[in-house]
Parts: sequence; C-alpha cells; structure tokens
Amino acid sequence: MKAALLCGAALLACAGAPAHAQSNANSVADTGTPTADTPQQPQPPSETSNADDIVVTGIRSSLRSSVATKRNAENIVDSISAEDTGKFPDNNVAESLQRITGVAIDRSGGEGQFITVRGLGPEFNTVLVNGRIMATDNDGREFSFDVLSSNMIQRTDVYKSSLPQLQEGGIGATVNVVTARPLDGKTGLHVAAAAGGIYDGLAKKLSPDLSGVISWTNEDKTFGALLSASYTDRRSQRDFVDLNGWIFGPEGLINGTATSTGLSASSLVTSGSIHTPRNLNFNREANDRERINLSGSIQSQINDHLLLTVDALYSRFNVTTTNRFFGIFYTPRFIGVSTDANGTVTGFNRPGSQFLAANPALTDPSLKDDRVTLSQNDNIVTGLQRKTESFQIGTNLAWDVSDRVQLKFDASATQATRNQPRYFLVVGSLAQTSPRFDLTPENDLPTASNLGPITDPSLMRAHYGLNEFVRVKDRGIEFHADGTYRIDSGIVKSLMFGAAYNQRRKTRTLADNSDSVCTYCGYEVPIPANLVTPYSLDNFLSKASGSGNVPQSFFTFDPAAVFAYISQPSILAIPRQGRTAAQQAAEAARVQALAGGPYGLRARPAQTLDVQEKVVAGYINANFGGDNWSGNVGARFIDTRVTSRGFGQQVVSIFVNPGDDNLNFTFGAPQAIKVDNHYSDLLPSANLKYELTSRMFLRAAVSKTVTRPTLTSLGVDNSYSGRITSATSGGGNPLLKPFRSTNYDLSYEYYLNDISYVSVSGFYKQFTDFLESQTLPVAFAGYTFQDTRTRNGQSGSIAGVEIGGQYAFDKLPGALSGLGVAGNYTYVTSSVDRGTNTSDTQCGYNGLSPHSANGSVFYEKFGVQARVSYNWRSSFLRQCFGAASRPENRAAYGQLDASLAYDITPEFQVYAQGVNLTSAYVHDYSVLEERFLLLQNTGARYLFGIRARF
Repeated sequence: MKAALLCGAALLACAGAPAHAQSNANSVADTGTPTADTPQQPQPPSETSNADDIVVTGIRSSLRSSVATKRNAENIVDSISAEDTGKFPDNNVAESLQRITGVAIDRSGGEGQFITVRGLGPEFNTVLVNGRIMATDNDGREFSFDVLSSNMIQRTDVYKSSLPQLQEGGIGATVNVVTARPLDGKTGLHVAAAAGGIYDGLAKKLSPDLSGVISWTNEDKTFGALLSASYTDRRSQRDFVDLNGWIFGPEGLINGTATSTGLSASSLVTSGSIHTPRNLNFNREANDRERINLSGSIQSQINDHLLLTVDALYSRFNVTTTNRFFGIFYTPRFIGVSTDANGTVTGFNRPGSQFLAANPALTDPSLKDDRVTLSQNDNIVTGLQRKTESFQIGTNLAWDVSDRVQLKFDASATQATRNQPRYFLVVGSLAQTSPRFDLTPENDLPTASNLGPITDPSLMRAHYGLNEFVRVKDRGIEFHADGTYRIDSGIVKSLMFGAAYNQRRKTRTLADNSDSVCTYCGYEVPIPANLVTPYSLDNFLSKASGSGNVPQSFFTFDPAAVFAYISQPSILAIPRQGRTAAQQAAEAARVQALAGGPYGLRARPAQTLDVQEKVVAGYINANFGGDNWSGNVGARFIDTRVTSRGFGQQVVSIFVNPGDDNLNFTFGAPQAIKVDNHYSDLLPSANLKYELTSRMFLRAAVSKTVTRPTLTSLGVDNSYSGRITSATSGGGNPLLKPFRSTNYDLSYEYYLNDISYVSVSGFYKQFTDFLESQTLPVAFAGYTFQDTRTRNGQSGSIAGVEIGGQYAFDKLPGALSGLGVAGNYTYVTSSVDRGTNTSDTQCGYNGLSPHSANGSVFYEKFGVQARVSYNWRSSFLRQCFGAASRPENRAAYGQLDASLAYDITPEFQVYAQGVNLTSAYVHDYSVLEERFLLLQNTGARYLFGIRARF
C-alpha cells in the first residue's frame, strides 16, 4: 500500500501537468561529465510564464538546476543541487540522495551514511569528490557520507549509465560530489552563515550546529577564493533489542521441564535440525558525534586560455559510543524446547542453579562436554570511538589550446585515518532460577522471563574483558590528463581522450588482549558491590508490543574501575574451580607477565592488513550528433596491480579453561607474507540520446563495468575465535577477481518546463564473479570453524524499472501557485546462483529492496519554503551469510521528514527541520520475520536556527 501511494505521488507530478506547458530546452548550457575537473554548475533558464510573479530561489532553484543537469547530460543522470550557497536541501548529503530515483540509504545513529543504487550496496558504487577518489576511514572502499557536512556541497550527481571518461568501479552508479568554487558565483565579497541547534528527541539533548561560507571574486572574474566551514556536536541515543543470530542444526536438549527433579543422564537428548537463538540483549546506547569540516578553493583565469583551480577539503569526525545492556547468552542444553512449523524455536528454559541442585546427575564430570552448565545473566558495558581525519587536495589546469583542442591536467592526493579504541566488559552472575525465552508472534519483542535476582550485588562476578585498538589508514595519489578535439564534421562532433594513474594503499593494524580475555570467564571471582550501580531502561521502545516484558533494571559500572580491580595480582591469584592453587598461581603469573598486563594492548600480526593497488587507465570516446539526436561510443582500458602484505601465524594449540566453553588460542611466530595479483579489463560503452520532440527525450545505453574487491577483502589476514559449539574464523582473500557486469539502460524523459518533468527508465545488469562475504565450514585442529571471508564465483542479474517526476503548480491562482510535488518509485528484481541448494542461502543481493519510493510536497512563496517528504523501501537482504552464518534481513522501513523556512528579510532566514518525525523503528530478522534479530529506535531529530547572507 505504501509503495502504491508513493508511486502515485510520482505519477501525480505528471498527471497534474497541463497539455500546453512550454519548454525552453535550448537555453540550458551543457553540463559535461565528471572528469577530474568538475564542470561549472549550469545556470537554469528563466521561467517561461509568470516571469513577473515567480522569483526562482530556494527549493525551486535547486529543482531547476537538478533538472538542467539531467536534461542536458549525454548519459543517464540524476542530480541534487544546493538551494543557495551553503544551503544543500538536507543536513546530510545521503539523506538528499535518497530522494533520487533508485537510491536508498543505510543510516548510522539515525543519519544517512551509505547509499545503495538500483539494489547495489555501497561497495558497488564509486563516490568521487570533484571528480577524484577520496580516501575513506572505512575498512573497504565504501564512502561514508556522514563525514561531510552538506553546507560545502554545491551539487551531487548520480551517473547511472557509464561513459569512458568516468572513473571505473561503479557497477551500481558513479556519484560525484561537487564542492563550491568561486568563479561559479557572483563577483565581489559574499558571506553566508548559519547558526542553530540539533535536538535529539530520544536523548533529549541539544547540540550546536554552525556553518559558514565566504567567497570573493574580482570584477573581471579572473580570480576568486572561497572558504567554507562547519561544526556540529550531536548527542543522540539508540535504544534496541538484538539477537545475534539463529543457530541452525541439531541441539542438545534436556528432556524435562524447569521444575523437573532427579533427572538422569538419559534425559540428555539431541534434537533434529532447528533454528535456535544465540542470545538476547536489551541495549541503551549513547552517541556523541562531533564533526568539523573545512573546504577551500582558489581559481585563477591566468589568461584567456588557462584556468587554474586549487581546492582542498578536510574533515574530522569523531564518534564516541557507550552501550550499556543486559544480555543473556544461550548455549546448549535447553529445557522443554518448543518449535513452530518452520523449525523456529519459540520457547525454552536454560538451567539455573536451583534446577541443577535438583538434578545433580546432569553435572557428573564423566559426562565431559555433555555436562549441563548454568545459564548466565550478564551486565555489559561496551565503548567505541571512531576517531577519523580525512582530506583531499587537488590542482587542475584547464588549457584551451585552440578553438578545437582543450586539455585538462589534474593531480590530487588524499588520506584518511581511523583510530578506534574499543572495550567490551562483562560483569555477570550465574542464574539462580532457569531463565526462559519466548518468541510470541503477537509481540514485536521476544520475552526474557524467570531471570531471578538479577539486581542482587552479592551475585556479581567477573567474566569477560576485551580491550582493543584498530588503526586504519588509507592513502592515495591520482593523476589525470584529459583532452577534447572538436571536429564538427558531419555527424562527428568531437573526440575525447585521456589517461589516468592512481595509487592507493590501505593498512589496518590491530592490538588487543585476546590472549587473556577469558581470564575470568568462569564467573568465579566476586565483584565488590561498590563497583556496580543500578541502571534502568525508562521509556524503552515504548511503541513496541512486548516492551513491558523488558528487564527494567540491571547493573552498570565504570569500566575503568572494574578493569583496575580485576588487574590486581591478588585478585588474579584467587583459586578457580578446576584448578589447584599452584595451577592458578601459574596462570596468574602468565597473564601478569604479558605486556601491559591482562588487559594491555598487544599487536596481532596475523590480523595486519596492507594492500596496495596501482591502476593505469586510458580511454577514448567519440561524440556524434544530428538534428535531433546525439550519442557517444568509446572504451576505457584499465590495468590493475595489487600487492597484499601481512603476517601468517600458525595456531599451535587450542584450549578451553575449566568451567567455560570459550576457545583460547596460542600462536607461533609471525611469518611475513606477500601476494601479488594482476588483471586487465576493457570496458566499452555507448550512449544514445534521441529528441522525440523539443520536450521529449529517449535515451539508450550499453556498457561493461567492474567493481574491484574492497581493499580490506584483499588482505592476507586471518582470525580465530568462538566457543566449543560455534568456532569461527575469517580474514582476507588476496586473489579475488573483480566483479564484472554488462549493463543495458533505456530511458524516456518528458520535460514540461524547466522544473517539471516525468521520466521512466528500465535497466538490466548481468553479473559474473560476484563478490560477497560467505561463510563456509572448515575443519581444523579437531573443530569445525565457520569461516567467513569474501569470495568470488556467483553469477546472476538485476533488472528494474524507475518512475520519477516533479511538478510545480505555477498555473494555480494566488498563494496556491507556490505548491509542487515530486516523487519516484523503483522496482528491482534479481536472480543469483550461489551454487548451493539450501533454501536459506538462495537469497538475492545484499541491499536490494524490490520496491523503493519517496514522495514530497513542497511550497515556496511569500518568503516561505516548506517541504514534507516520505521515503520508503521494502524489506531487503542485509547479508546472505550474516550472524551465525544465516541470512540477515531488514523489514520495510518508511521515514517522514519535514522542513520549514521563512525569509525575514532578503538577508536573514529562520529555519526548522524534522527528521524521522514519527520515530520509525528499524526491524531486522533472519529469513522469516518470526526469527527476530533487531528492533531499534533512534528517535526523531530536530534542527533549527537562523541563516544570514550578505
């Protein structure tokens, strides 16, 4: 129903258009394509009617500029433009992009972070800044839009069909983020500034939001300089319940009930293959997101033939996250398991101390690994900092050699770093009663009950303590030489040619205390009562049915104080069950002798990643045209060389501490490893644009494209972890091949005027060597590890239809002439062959929503600018091989946003914006919606303030 309504909004944009609407297509300047030197923003044409009444500013200016880009491009393009200098339509660039047909986004902390285009996720889209690659702090190539403030962005173009001069790598799309440049604007000195706040409705906290742009251009427009800056420090909250996967297979059961007594070993049985929950957590997470952005540009028209542009961008983005939650970890054996017709476990108890006291035969040491263990009630505090810095600096020289020949030379450098300290600390208790799990279809949330005295401080014990530090560094240099030779002989209009070289190196190092995380895993060492304090989940997921069954109170603690306490030699020496005093003394001496003590950071060479990529490219593109048509045919050749370096460490032994089931590993000395990979690709493409009338265009395109493996997938790193019942491993795959696609596009566009249009397009993509994270069983050292890493081999296809449009009701009388609507709808279907017959892994492509749509109503007149938008996407696959090696899906999600601004004077404007006004919840599940994985609330966000321009 939501998809139909939103699709109707898109069609309304066309249906409301009068048949006699006029066009002024010939007055729009050519916008070009994103080579290393980004073209100037096109100047929209004047209105064709009501010229004395309509003043094109704000929302209309943005829409007109975006339409001009789309209409005049030689391939299939959509665009979002700034309403004015330093005034992008949304506070977040990704949230603006989601309003483009075929684009959906993923959010972090309620803010747009990654984009999916035509069903292909962020790793399959190339994102450029001013036509250049920008380094990213992510592990892979995927670009995080949340590191950039929208106030420095002039335009963002989404290229859905390929051109030879486009950077390769975007099977979904190539996205070019264009920052402001001084010679694109007016002469003289100009200043625009905004000061306001961000109020987070869930955290109930107010944060600053400041930005400014200053530019100066001389009267002759031969020299200009521009500087923009922004600062935000948003404090937010995330409430969520999560379950980290469903284990599929036979499970160990106890044939009895939670009140059974005198059970013998014969009651220990094994089920058939069922889907059992891994755990259940109740979380409240606090976030502080501080972002500083600087962007500058200097341009000099040296003479009539030479234009020099130097621009730079800097971002510092620090996210501090603290999560306090109550967790229950479910391991065999289970009491009284019930399942539904799909094999999904709907209820069980886990043994508590009272149950085992009544059934002592189940703890007989002779049962070894079949012994029944106690359930746990855990109080957990985790902390993570994402401390990032990134920059890009580039120089471009455009040279008009003659009337026929133009050359452009571009050089740039970029770097991004991420320093990420993280800790995960558990203070828990062994269950007194037998905790129960219930999955009830009438409720949004599973139920955890019969937990017993979880707020008795005398029961608190030390358990698990992880300290970790990850450092990521991404560096790149890039050189371009591009030329155009204008021929204008018959149908041949010009020849474009060029070459490029880019070098990129991504490194990742890890230090942690993985050799001592389980120093206290047996729940045997008491934690003093003064180190824990009660913690309440007030107003927690209040709109969710079943939220009344959430544990309302548990314990939290200061991690630094607990780490200090359990690091003391006297505490480390406390005897443990299953160890003699001498054995415990030896173990205490071992962990104390580790560098930094039991919770010190120690380098893990086997998880070091160092990947260098060198790409040489050349292209040629011939442009043709006639009276009512134009097109281009060309090819891009790329040669890619990859070198992966790191260290291998042999697993010497695997052991399990008494009273625990966590796997502990000892490793041999690290050995240096180097692996080289090399491949070449020829990527032909052709685009045709046919003018059916002065207002109707038909476009067709065919191309071959590639997406290279994300850099961190190419490492030689390996990692091992898990428990007796769920051993896991992972790492890189340095010999991966690129993901290749053959693409076909067809588009129809009807422009009623320079704001209003409707378009319909279809696309088909045929894939080979699809890249995807897969989990496969690997037997090693007596255990079967579920090994997760990126692999090639799949093939398949994606096909879809896009419908989009917008219409301004300029013909309506009086105040109503300020109204307008915009909307779009995308349908995508897919086929994939993974070479398996398991129904749960015959899933589609990660990130692909079969249906996505959004609709907007906007108003602009009498100094008022207003817009209400609703964005929706149907359920989609997040990972085919996700938690516990099972698929992870996200349910359909819709979000309502609104903005309102009023021009007090021509120089001053007040504004307000609401994001996720209905506080929509995110819901994840595994294959079937009944297999709950996540219910999350990030609340509504409100932005407000005043803008000034001079």
